[in-house]
Amino acid sequence: MSSQAKIIAAADLPAWRNRMRTENRRVVVTNGVFDLMHRGHATYLEQAADLGDCLLVLVNDDASVTALKGPSRPIVSEQDRAAMVAALECVGAVSVFHGPVAADALRAAAPDVYVKGGDYTVDSLNRDEFAALQACGSAIKILPLVPGCSTTTIINRIMTPQTLFGTTGKAATLDERLAPIFGRRSVREFLPRAVEQREIAALLEAAMAAPSARATYPAEFIVLNDPGRLNAVAEFLPNGRFLAKAPLGLVVCGDLSRACHGELSYLIQDCSACIENLLVAAHLLGLGACWLGVHPNADRVAHLKEYFQLPESIIPISAIALGWPAKTPPPRTNYDASQVHLNDW
Repeated sequence: MSSQAKIIAAADLPAWRNRMRTENRRVVVTNGVFDLMHRGHATYLEQAADLGDCLLVLVNDDASVTALKGPSRPIVSEQDRAAMVAALECVGAVSVFHGPVAADALRAAAPDVYVKGGDYTVDSLNRDEFAALQACGSAIKILPLVPGCSTTTIINRIMTPQTLFGTTGKAATLDERLAPIFGRRSVREFLPRAVEQREIAALLEAAMAAPSARATYPAEFIVLNDPGRLNAVAEFLPNGRFLAKAPLGLVVCGDLSRACHGELSYLIQDCSACIENLLVAAHLLGLGACWLGVHPNADRVAHLKEYFQLPESIIPISAIALGWPAKTPPPRTNYDASQVHLNDW
């Protein structure tokens, strides 16, 4: 069968499913964006196909990709993405679905087995899609991700010049090995999409992997996903009002009683290392973030201590706005050779 013949209109899905039943074929279904196909996609789809007799891939339309990924996406149109997926030998059929979720397409496809990648869990599946699968009696299978394969990483590499630093003045080029550093930019506009628990856990784990003076690890984290709490904290931050519109916020604090020698300077350094780790981790996960200063502004510190009823030894250092970026600023460097001094001033 030609790849074009594998592409099924959404309206024709029920008839296609009836034919599969008539032929007594076990149908496996997955859905996704598939914008810039890579080895991870191919491996995942091959593994999914092995779970049944025919693999149907439901592909997000362009409008839903933009809603999920931001205005710079998709890079490849829905027709071309569907054609690329259909060209894989392991794929039996492809259908483009419309709208933010695939619930209607899943009801029409009534999969025997539904498959998602390892960045999901059964609990984190969209609840409308999950209900549709339950109604169909579908088995749900989570497949592991292929390490090192990411569309975001590919896009970052394309956007980053692939040459070396100059020796004087501003660096005109970026070293691709450091792409996650240069790609991390402050993001202040977010999509209306929740940050799932698995991303929150990964961010906090990355933050706590930062170095700490004498391994005292005094940083503490207040996680904010309640709109009322986010709005209240944003009111204390004159340059951070956009925190109120972020799906997630963090207040990074330090426990002075646990800081190295009880010194505020060590506390600030330890917390700052955690924050930088967290910001880079957010970028690597495809999230956007912005660091909002609290300490040493006495009013902001006092407001947050009072609002959260913090113990005396706990000092709020900063707030961080987090979410899926509505805009993706290009990578950049602020390197200036005039600020570098070799062996002496």
